[in-house]
This record gives sequence, C-alpha cells and structure tokens, in this order.
Amino acid sequence: MLSLLLSILLVPSFVSAGLFPADSLVKMLDAKSFKQAMKANQTSMVAFVAPWCGHCQRLVPEYSKAALGLHPLLPFYAVDCDADKNKRLCADQGVQGFPTIKVFPRGNSVPPMTYDGKERTASAFYYYATRRLPVSFTKLYHPEEIMPWIEKVSHVSNRIETVSEIPRQTIDEKRTLLLTKDKKVPLLWQVLANKYQGQLTFGHHRDRKGKEGSVALGFEVGEKNQSKVLVYSPGSTTPFRYEGLNKFDSLSKFFDSVIDGTADLTVINEEAKAEEEPELTEEEAQVQLKQEAQRMALLHGGYSDLIDFEKALLNANAANYHDTHGFGSPPPLKKDRAKKAEESETAKAEETETVKAEETAKAEETEAAKAEESKAAATAEESKAATASEEDGEAMKATPTPDAHIAKDEAEL
Repeated sequence: MLSLLLSILLVPSFVSAGLFPADSLVKMLDAKSFKQAMKANQTSMVAFVAPWCGHCQRLVPEYSKAALGLHPLLPFYAVDCDADKNKRLCADQGVQGFPTIKVFPRGNSVPPMTYDGKERTASAFYYYATRRLPVSFTKLYHPEEIMPWIEKVSHVSNRIETVSEIPRQTIDEKRTLLLTKDKKVPLLWQVLANKYQGQLTFGHHRDRKGKEGSVALGFEVGEKNQSKVLVYSPGSTTPFRYEGLNKFDSLSKFFDSVIDGTADLTVINEEAKAEEEPELTEEEAQVQLKQEAQRMALLHGGYSDLIDFEKALLNANAANYHDTHGFGSPPPLKKDRAKKAEESETAKAEETETVKAEETAKAEETEAAKAEESKAAATAEESKAATASEEDGEAMKATPTPDAHIAKDEAEL
C-alpha cells in the first residue's frame, strides 16, 4: 500500500518535469513552434506523446539516442498532446493513440508518414527517418557526364538518377557539385540538397582516388581523401571551390550567402580558411564522443563495433548482444585477441600432453599387471612341479627294492 501511495505521489512530479530529460536533443514543440519548425524545408521526426503513457515513457531513451545520432542533420521533436494548448494540433494530425510517431519529409510541403514499425528502437528510428529523405540531387556516375550536367541537365545520359519534381537545371542557375571518394551520397549532402531544393541545384560524383572527376575538371591528382565542394555561379562553367569546414552549419551559412547574393566568392575562402574547429570544453568533447559512438551504434543496428556484431551473428546470439554489452562496448584489441589465441593454443597443447601422459601411464600399468600375472603363473607352475617331485620321492621310499626281497627270503630260510 505504501509503495502504491509513493508511486501515485511521484507521478505528478514526473509529468510536470516532462518526458524528456534536460540534456536530450529532442525538442518539445507546442502548436506555435510546430508551425515554425514545419516552415523549414527539412526532414524531421515528431513524436506525439502523453506523459502518463507507459509506452511513451519507454520510448524516451531510444528516441533520444536517435536524436543524438542524427543531430543536427535531422531534428527530432515531441509534442505533449496532454497539454490543452496542443490538443487541437494533435487532433489535426490524426493522433488517436500514444505514442504516434511521424516523419515530415519536407516540412509542410510533403505529407507526413506515420511510423508503423514493430520495433521502437534507436536504430529503427534512424533508418526510418534517413530513408524518407527526398532525393533532391543528381548522381553523376562517369566523369564525362559532369560537364553536360554543369551546362544543362537535359544533356546528361539516362544513367543519372533524377527526380521529376526537381526543376530542369540550366546554366543560368546556381549549382553545386560534390566530388567525394564515397560510393554513397553522404547524408550531409542529402540533407543540404533537401533543404535548398528549388534554390540551389545539387550534384554528386564519386571521385575515385581523386583521379577521375577532379582531373576532368582540371584539378591536380593526389587529393584522394579530400572531398571537394564546387559552386557554379549563374552563366558560368568555371567552378569556385569552397574551402571551409564540411559541416552542416558551415555549409548552410555558405549556401545561404550564395543564394541571397551576399557571398563575395573572391574573398569568401579567405574567411573560410580562417574558420577553425572551435575549441571544445571537456563537457562538449564528451558530448561529441557520445554522439559519434551513438551514430556508429545506429549504423550497426545498435552495435558499436561491426566486428563484434558479425561475430554475434555467426554465434546466433545477436538478439541478446545489445542487452548484454550495450552500445559503445570497446572492440577487442588485436594484442588481446593474439594473447587469447596463444593462451588457447597453449592450453590445447597442455591438454594433449596430459592425455598422452595418462595413456602412457595406463599402458605401463597394463604391462605391469600382465607381468605380475605371468610371474604369478610361473610361480604356480614351479610350485606345482616341486610338489610333484616330492610326491615321487615319497613313493620311491615306500616301494621295496629287489635286493630287499632277496635279503628277506634268505633270513627266512
């Protein structure tokens, strides 16, 4: 009864404090801020919840992990439908149960999609959100396709992935091209292309080892590990290479200035070069490390190390791996693995030697037993022979000799 009373007393404080902790990257929205968030042309995830809902309470840690891993590319929001000021919004969104989770691909411009997955895990949310990003870029597969795309997209071959809602590009538009060694289009580039759709035309080319696309555009060979962000002004086929940080905030700031015409491309790189990674406080560094670890975990279905994950799959215990180890468990070091292998081989060798020694001892014991048996048999035979010899002697003593008979006969005469 006391525990029940305590739980009842604790519920109001839990509800008033909100579902999500202060350090969560999930942003709470009301009706007003929801409208503001939907004005942005970006993909976002929104959870419609109620603080008293047990399923919502269990959702919090996994939803927060996904928010951490995707920040700042894809924002994660939550709406408290229990609040009077939000009830109209929740009704307009067709919320009939809690939690209701929706992905908004491009704010208000594209209808939302309700998450209906069976698993409410961080990885499930991660993949659902990232795979609902609209394709707002052109993928160029071969170096010879780059210049036609720069001049006019309709000249490009059919191998290029284009989307019908993307306006036909002409040389009079602002264009930006990413040359990267990555086979897949980076999530950052997908997000930026979605954000600036209709304002800036995006292209992507896999520049293998910096020897294909780069050379076709007149760049030197040898920058195989460095991505290149190129911008083309309206009417120009000469690229301007952005040399700032390839991060969401830095690129967004740069593209904003390109779009509104305030960017002076002749001097902007001097400022971009001067932009350095900010010095992080110890707390900020820890947050960044956690975010990288969480992103790795999300990519591998909740597993922080792909090697451990594959090993778990091979051993048919992947289902319980995350519960046992959690995300962020360090992979085994090579020297540790070598040491364990050496110890295992030593143990096997010792076990083999032990078995051989036991077999040898057993064989020797068997031979000794046989020798004892042979000795006993020989002793028995000797004893038997001796007995027989004694009996023969006694018999000879008891039998009269011929001389004795003659002597007796003479005495009687």
